[in-house]
Amino acid sequence: MKYWLLAITLLVGGITNAQEQHHDWEDNHVLQINREPARAYFIPFGEHQGDRTLSLNGQWRFRWTKTPDERVKDFYRTNYDDSQWATLAVPANWEVNGYGTPIYISAGYPFKIDPPYVMREPKADWTTYVERNPTGQYRRTFTLPDSWVCCCDTATYKTFGQTFLRFEGVMSAFYVWVNGHRVGYSQGSMEPSEFNVTPYIKKGENQIAIEVYKYSDGSYLEDQDFWRFGGIHRDVLLYHTPNIRLRDVAVRTTPVDKQWTLAINPQFSVYHGETGEGYRLVATLLDGPSIVCCDSVATDEVLDLQHKAARMNEWYPQRGYRKFNRMEIKVDNPRLWSAESPNLYTLKLDLKGLDGKTVENTELKVGFRDIRIKGGQLLINGKAIKIRGVNRHEHDPYTARVMTEERMLQDLRLMKAAHINAVRLAHYPNCPRWYELCDSMGMYVMDEADCETHGLRGTLASTPDWGDAFLDRAIRREWLWS
Repeated sequence: MKYWLLAITLLVGGITNAQEQHHDWEDNHVLQINREPARAYFIPFGEHQGDRTLSLNGQWRFRWTKTPDERVKDFYRTNYDDSQWATLAVPANWEVNGYGTPIYISAGYPFKIDPPYVMREPKADWTTYVERNPTGQYRRTFTLPDSWVCCCDTATYKTFGQTFLRFEGVMSAFYVWVNGHRVGYSQGSMEPSEFNVTPYIKKGENQIAIEVYKYSDGSYLEDQDFWRFGGIHRDVLLYHTPNIRLRDVAVRTTPVDKQWTLAINPQFSVYHGETGEGYRLVATLLDGPSIVCCDSVATDEVLDLQHKAARMNEWYPQRGYRKFNRMEIKVDNPRLWSAESPNLYTLKLDLKGLDGKTVENTELKVGFRDIRIKGGQLLINGKAIKIRGVNRHEHDPYTARVMTEERMLQDLRLMKAAHINAVRLAHYPNCPRWYELCDSMGMYVMDEADCETHGLRGTLASTPDWGDAFLDRAIRREWLWS
């Protein structure tokens, strides 16, 4: 009987210890907590670009440790004293700023292979024997514009607008707190993450805290042949929207003889009882200052919160493909986009309220181009082209993964001077500005989804248990085109 009791005690103790050691960042089923759904890249505004955006780039209080166990566990408290901490710029990679060791690996992992774990003990001569999983803790304050403050109508308890926190890229997993409240978690070094922070912000000064882990189970999908770094390496910003907003949009350009159709498929989000009734999204295509054509759609018809059978039958049939063209703009003989002639139009998307006034604006650059393969040849706008391409990593000799516009322009000008017309984004989504520059300067882009597992060959790709992790990255490879 004593032996049975001892065995049960050891078993219960083992289960308890395993539960205590569970980490979200070592669990391939925990890909996010409270992260917003993925969407195409655009930043909305009110009257002019940037008037509803607040950058959080700049100097943050910073503390770095070689292992998670050495971190300050309650550093996110609003009354925590960080005055003795160092400062570090955001965006920046740790290793080129004096924190930790940069590691180059062509195919393999810097930690002991044991998916999904990254903290198992490696060989004693490995860097990660000591720097087992470097952890960075960030803190700063910010003050919201008065018009953003989540004030409440005391009669209806309806908030006036939503505020979102956006990370363009963090290596490789992180938690975020606002005013001492845990907002959420995300992983994926090269994918953007957004969180709705409306319930956590307040009038006046606000405090934000971020905890970043260099390695996570997601690192098993990031085994690219490059230097391994950690930190917040892309922009961090806040943006504000009304309680009805354009959440996502996709566009397609299709030719029929000399007339082209610009098809637009918007999606909306509503909050605090908003239904979208009486709102319309107006799409206006501009060629320079000249209006080409317009179209509009009723917001509540797209939302269809009542799930009307007629609407569902039309837009989401039980058989065949779902319909795409919520709005259409017909254009005769448009100036076509190609690498040699990168012609772009401006698509304005104005969300108009009950009184006809614009409540939210979005502007996108659109190119008319037709891509297809015929007779074994790649055709752009019906003409065969020859791809002269290169692979490109996001890498700067001084700032590591942090890409400045000057460096990106330098890369593109060198490519153009060498008659290069295509670039493969080896092996992950790049920062959003890179795509805009490629569009405007004429560069064909082969995008990738941050899924590479050289060190495990096809093991994880052949394991259904990792299917969601792969799919998450494919979905989050955001850009405008459908």
